[in-house]
Amino acid sequence: MSTTTGTYGYGPDFYDDEQVFPRYQEARAATDEGNATLEEPHVTEFAGDLRGRSVLDLGCGDGRFGASALAAGARRYHGVDGSARMLALAATRLDPGTLEKADLTTWKSAEPGVWDVVTARMVVHYLDDLPALLGEVRRCLTPGGTLVISVEHPVVTCAYDGDWHDGVPSEMRVRNYFDEGPRDCEWLGASVRKVHRTLETYVGALAGAGLPLTGLSEGRPRPENFRDPRTGTARRAVPTYLVLQARKPTA
Repeated sequence: MSTTTGTYGYGPDFYDDEQVFPRYQEARAATDEGNATLEEPHVTEFAGDLRGRSVLDLGCGDGRFGASALAAGARRYHGVDGSARMLALAATRLDPGTLEKADLTTWKSAEPGVWDVVTARMVVHYLDDLPALLGEVRRCLTPGGTLVISVEHPVVTCAYDGDWHDGVPSEMRVRNYFDEGPRDCEWLGASVRKVHRTLETYVGALAGAGLPLTGLSEGRPRPENFRDPRTGTARRAVPTYLVLQARKPTA
């Protein structure tokens, strides 16, 4: 297989690469893949019962979460993503009219105050201005509405340096943890820029936006989510995901 040598400063450009995109799909389809086993179960738990609720999905990707939200009884769904290839795939699972192509660095909601649940899965670590996005999220949530964010865990994003076996890290070398800012991540045959933030910064940004933290998970592995118990055991060595739940006050 040929390799991609590109370096991408923004997530959507990375995923729209003609070689990266199929590699990403292949990675997501792998048995006991990390998002499916470590991140998604905690996102689903924090999002709560979606029956009769409206869901805004920032960084909606291939639309799988949107399809599951509607299957769970959500009365309305809207997905936003900057990648044309991801949105095209999402449109095979969802009504294209529920999808919006937009750059989340400048995105503004056309419908403030109407969304009961907002999700931002594995996307905000591509953005420089987290407070700006969180302010917009607060504006579009209903009173008492829920925000669920997932990101790569800060012990991973600080250096991207570790020992990996079959796609599972057995050790990460934590360096320059409190020096926040851009990092280059080599993944799927290319390099993509991500932004490292500490756990303290994520929690503080939520509070600063008026969205106090109500739940936190580091993607603790649950044996029932793994087909191969050996993978579940190996995943206990290093936390690779951080999932945060926050709520907009009712008054």
